[in-house]
Amino acid sequence: MSEAKRNWREDLRVFRERMGGLTEEKKAYGKEQREALKAIHEALKTGPRTVPEIAGETKLPGHKVMFYLMAMKRYGELAEVGQAGDYMQYALKEA
Repeated sequence: MSEAKRNWREDLRVFRERMGGLTEEKKAYGKEQREALKAIHEALKTGPRTVPEIAGETKLPGHKVMFYLMAMKRYGELAEVGQAGDYMQYALKEA
């Protein structure tokens, strides 16, 4: 392993110690986010969906689905592709 990479890892370890480490609560929150994003990605793989459709497929509350969709849109992973009734449809952008 290179010196720079080792120093980075050591710096991160020291930083985490100073900040109180990773609590079980923080670990659980990170796991929840990863699982929610994975479920949303899976729902959108088959085509465009609205927020209520994604919420129904993923069993996540609508407000959380909307939060994650807006974050995905902000970072260029998602696009609005149309409208179904009163709801926008969202689809994954192709890589």
